[in-house]
Amino acid sequence: MEKNTKVNIKNIVFRFLRLFLIVYVLFCLLIFFIQKTFIFFPLRDTLQLPIANNLKQITIITEDNIKLDAWFLDNKSEKTVIFFHWNWWNLYYNQERLKILDELKLNALVFDYRWYWMSEWEINSEKDLYRDWEAAYNYLINNGINSKQIIFRGQSLGWSIAINTAQNKDIYWVVSESTFYSMDRMARKQFSFLPTFLLLRFHFKNYEKINNIKTPVLFIHSKNDEMIGFENGKDLFDLRTWEKTFLETSWTHNGWFLKDYEMYVSELKKFLKIQYLTP
Repeated sequence: MEKNTKVNIKNIVFRFLRLFLIVYVLFCLLIFFIQKTFIFFPLRDTLQLPIANNLKQITIITEDNIKLDAWFLDNKSEKTVIFFHWNWWNLYYNQERLKILDELKLNALVFDYRWYWMSEWEINSEKDLYRDWEAAYNYLINNGINSKQIIFRGQSLGWSIAINTAQNKDIYWVVSESTFYSMDRMARKQFSFLPTFLLLRFHFKNYEKINNIKTPVLFIHSKNDEMIGFENGKDLFDLRTWEKTFLETSWTHNGWFLKDYEMYVSELKKFLKIQYLTP
């Protein structure tokens, strides 16, 4: 009787473990195929272009013939910023950053990646985002803007896209805001119970590319960043061997630039060698 009881317990444990393994594998497969919904949060609401005489809506065409919605801020400046926003919402929600560039009397190109707002198609691979970034850069070059007068500025995941295009480019300078060391590190931290090294399809290995940027880089990161830990920006900064500057801010992942506005604008002016602001 006792022997049969032990056998039954072993069978129950075995069945439970087998069921757990099946469910775990199925869950891993689900994560593998739908992971982009955990990374990208495009908002496709119909929103209007802000009213401004120096701001116009344009269309950028990628190499795979996808139309991207974009705005161009024309201040007749020698310098032009390409801004890459984060993975939430769309370019409409980056107007505060655009206002700062306007105050600095810089030109600016801001655009939505495919799948965001009025841009076409959807994101299926990391390479899709690199195509979008390259198309934005080529748009400026094809419209007569000297690459040496172009500034790459990326926020959060946006900078992970920008860094790929910034590699070995003869551009002016690069500004990194609140970005991560790599998507692999982020995934390991947030999903430690999963074999992310097998499941992840979007890697954004910024650490492999940071020293391929041959122009000064300004790193900005909040010590209180609740989404992307401060150590990400600091580790990238420490890894870089070329010209670099680090600005430590406070407050949240998305709100620091408003709370630390004066320090932020002052550092941008100094880094970009801008000597003026509008009254």
